[in-house]
Formats: sequence, structure tokens, C-alpha cells
Amino acid sequence: MTQEQWYLRPSAAAFAFLVVSLALIALRPLLPVDETRYLTVAWEMWQGGSKIVPHLNGEIYSDKPPLLFWLVNLVWTVTGPGELAGRMVGPAAGGAVILMTGLLARRLWPETPERAGRAAWALATGGVFLAYGSATMFDALLAVAVVGAMLALWTMARQPGWRAAVGLGLALAFGVLAKGPVILVHVLPVALAFPLWRPADGTARRRDMAAGVGLGVLVALALLSLWLVPALVFGDAQYRNDILWRQSAGRMVASFAHDRPLWFFVALLPLFLWPWGWGREAASLWPRDKGSAERFLLAWALGALAAFSLISGKQIHYLIPELAALALLVSRGTGAAPGRWTRFVPMLPAIAILGLGAAAALGYGPKVLSGGVGPLELALATVTVATALVLVATARSRQAARIPVAPATLVAFLLVAFQTIWATSNPSRLAGLLSVYDRRGIATLDQGYAGQFSFSARLSAPVTVLRDPGALVGWVGERPGSLVLGTAPIVSPGLQLLREETLQGDTWFVYSVEPKP
Repeated sequence: MTQEQWYLRPSAAAFAFLVVSLALIALRPLLPVDETRYLTVAWEMWQGGSKIVPHLNGEIYSDKPPLLFWLVNLVWTVTGPGELAGRMVGPAAGGAVILMTGLLARRLWPETPERAGRAAWALATGGVFLAYGSATMFDALLAVAVVGAMLALWTMARQPGWRAAVGLGLALAFGVLAKGPVILVHVLPVALAFPLWRPADGTARRRDMAAGVGLGVLVALALLSLWLVPALVFGDAQYRNDILWRQSAGRMVASFAHDRPLWFFVALLPLFLWPWGWGREAASLWPRDKGSAERFLLAWALGALAAFSLISGKQIHYLIPELAALALLVSRGTGAAPGRWTRFVPMLPAIAILGLGAAAALGYGPKVLSGGVGPLELALATVTVATALVLVATARSRQAARIPVAPATLVAFLLVAFQTIWATSNPSRLAGLLSVYDRRGIATLDQGYAGQFSFSARLSAPVTVLRDPGALVGWVGERPGSLVLGTAPIVSPGLQLLREETLQGDTWFVYSVEPKP
């Protein structure tokens, strides 16, 4: 097998993505507050909680639909409720996105099948996709749905029929179950822009596309009703309001979280394009010869960029599905490797990370590396970056010069930050203590407790949230031998401080309730 043939395999790109994701997972703990919260919701479902309405710490959890939690529970039925198995659900979805992106490339450019492999590798080794796709979050699942919807729309435009419409409906339903109605923000701008990207060999007219999209929406609603109707019945009034309005339209009209300025995503474009858009490949993002496939991809990427820029709530990972469109666009780039020195430009973040690590090891590091940098971790990071530099220096194609950049940089970052992350963001540091007190009862004064420790400690019951000082007095009087947690020192008779632990900037104080005299 030649080197070029190896690059042309989307399956190889997906496998490489899973391997690097496994390395990233091994180098960092389950991170609060998102990853810990989502596995806690899955854990409560696993323990016998509702399979229809997710719960967090015993209360109905309406922030997200249940697909991720269903999939984690499905994996656990085979492996048991292990952390690694649960954390691999997100990367598995990322691998599926990579394969589907290769398939879409074949549909867009059947005359140049090699673009499938290029697009797959560009996505698999894109910095932002690799960072978020390896996490336990909803965005890789949503990207599966969005890419599936794009496959259906392109098929529908070339040869309209009920099969493509049903495929669109399946993708929309999957997306709503993954992250909610937000999938429409990713898909509808492309459908509405159909006259701008209509394939030259396509037979669909505007009314055909309108009918297909309409049928797809009806199919999606029919499928979603199988979950939504029971969920609305078994959920309370607050859940119905949240799932139908607050967590979808409410975020778009006036965000109650993650409010960012209009230019937020535009300012992050260099990050989204790293490393594949740091060089001549950037010209592929706005090709001179804009065929129907290129216009289709531009409608997808720019439509989502404009829509999410207008929505007040913004997070980096909201545009994860559009990274597939960018990977497809840069897959046009061919030819020899970049210039002798310019090929190293995407490696500058890795070199900077090594510099910060070396400074921290000598005692001059920034406060963010408060845990210090060990010599072993710094040595491993140096070897990782040096290996990537050698691969970049000896690469004979543009693709080969880009593939090692982001994996090496992210691995080096986690090695340099290893001691700090595990000292300040590891919920397992308290898990052993909490599990001992599980049967006796655990309470907290933290009104926003989001299950940070519940999964790591495998707690069998929710943590009781004490709403006021009177509730604390009552707990201490009624539950001798139990635990009380708080993010501030607690002054109350009958409490003995057992431990203090830092978790993402908060210091948690753990007290035991002394037995009655």
C-alpha cells in the first residue's frame, strides 16, 4: 500500500481519531462540570431512573434530550457502568462523523474519490474537532445528524424522492434527540438556499425540495412523538416549558447562558481552521471555481456561522458540525508539501506549550500551571512535539504535513498540564470518601450542585441539597454519621472537617456529622 493510498481511507482516519481520543481521555480526568454532569445523568438512569425523562441528582433534567444518556446506558449493558466505556460514546460518534464526511465527499465529487480520504483526515486531525469530539458532550452526536441531513439534502437535490425525505427525517429526529431543535439552525439555511447551489445534473425543482423537506419534517415529528409524548406526560410543568421553549427558542431569543458578542465566532475562525487552514489550504475555503458542491458547502458553513452569530448564546462547540464542511472544502488542496519554513507555522502552538512547560518546570510558569510540571511529563511532551516536527519536516504532501500537528499539540498540552489538571479538576479525589458515606447520607449547601461527584463515587442516592440554615441544623440533628459538603467553610455545631479538595476553582469542604453524645 502506498502512502497516498493510505491517506485515501476514511476508515483509517476514523481509527486514528479514536486512538488519539483514547490517549486524550487517559491523560485527563472526567472534567466538571459538563462531563461529570452528563455521566451522572446516565448513571441515575442506569440505577433504575426514568428512561424517558432524564434526572440529575434526583430532579428532572431538562437541559438536554436523552440520546447521549441512552447510548451510554446501552454501552453499559455490555461493559458494565465503567467510566472509560461511558467516555468513549462521544469519540465513537466523532468517528461516525468522519466516515460520513468521507461518504459525503464521494457524493459531492464522484469523479475525484481521493477527496473522501483528504476530507476525513482533515476532520479527524482538526484541532477543535479532536478536542471536543473526544469529550463526553452532545456535539459529535449532533454532527452525525447534521452530516446525515446534508447527505439527504444533496441526494434530494439530484434525484428527489421519498427515500431522501425519509433520510432527512431520520437525521432531524436524531439531531433533536441529540441536542434539541437547534439542528434546524444547522440544516434549514442550506435547504432555503437551494436555488444558489442546485446541482447542474440535478432534477429537483424548488417545489420538489420544499415537498421533500416538508415530508422530512413530518417524518421527524412522527419519530420524535414516540419519545416526546410520554416525556411530556411523565414530566412536570417546568419540564414541559423547558423542553418545548426554554432550552431551544429561549436560548435564541435571549440567552440565559453563554451570552457572547456578535463577532465571537468570527474571532475564533483561526482556531476553527487550525491546522488545515493555516497556509495555502485556506484558499480552498473560498474556491475560485464555485461549482454546485462548493456552493452547497459554503451555504452550510456560512449559513450556520451567520445564524449562530445572531443568536446571543455562543460557545465554541456550537459550530462543531460545520467543521465537516470546512474539511470538505480544504480537501481540494493537493500538491507538494508547504514551503521549507511555512510548513512549521501550525506547530507554533505546540512549541509555545513546550516553552511554558519548561518555564513552569524551572519555577517560572504561569499561575494556570499551579500544579507544576514534572520532568517525566515534560520529557514526554518534548518527545511528542519533536516527533511531530520530524514528520512535518519530512512530509512529501500537504496532507502529511498537517496530520500530526493537532494530535501532538493536544497530547503535549495535556502532558504539560497533567499535574495541574489532576490536582485541581479530578472529582475522583473525593470519590473514595463519599462512597464510604453513601448509605449514611450525603448533603450539600451548594445550591447549584450538578452531580460533580455522584458518578465518580457511584452514589446510590441523590445528594440532598440543604436550602437554608434551618435545613442544615435539621440534617445535623437527624443524620449522625453522615456527610455535609460545601464550597465555603461551614460553621455549625456537630460538624467535623474531614478534607478539603479543589475542583475547577472551587474549594470543597467535607464535614462529618458527629454522633450524638
